[in-house]
Amino acid sequence: PQSKQSSSYSDRDTTEEEESLEDMDFLSRQRKLQAEAKMALAMAKPMAKMQVEVEKQNRKKSPVADLLPHMPHISECLMKRSLKPTDLRDMTIGQLQVIVNDLHSQIESLNEELVQLLLIRDELHTEQDAMLVDIEDLTRHAESQQKHLAEKMPTK
Repeated sequence: PQSKQSSSYSDRDTTEEEESLEDMDFLSRQRKLQAEAKMALAMAKPMAKMQVEVEKQNRKKSPVADLLPHMPHISECLMKRSLKPTDLRDMTIGQLQVIVNDLHSQIESLNEELVQLLLIRDELHTEQDAMLVDIEDLTRHAESQQKHLAEKMPTK
């Protein structure tokens, strides 16, 4: 998701960039856009890492841990998802059913999140493909302009 800062930046500076890009010749526009793309790509990995860390911190602990306050070690094991068979044997059927229901709800919510993330990934791939086609077209255009300019120049 776009941050508020980047979206406000793009809204605010779009007309200024369009005007300044019209004034520039094609090759300088191409260089400027390439530099911006390199900077954005360089920032992508650290930004993604930061976002993953924030999401990890925002994940709430399992509500099952609250239902089993008299078994603190079980609560910790649930958070780490590492219950031992001996722990399970000591629980009542009701407690086990609560854990099963919680796991099912976690699976369902994670599946929904996965579907949403896959849809976003597909949209981003489509957008990337479109950008790559545009870059290819611009590169061909720049090459043809260079050839045209080279042909116009009188050779000495």
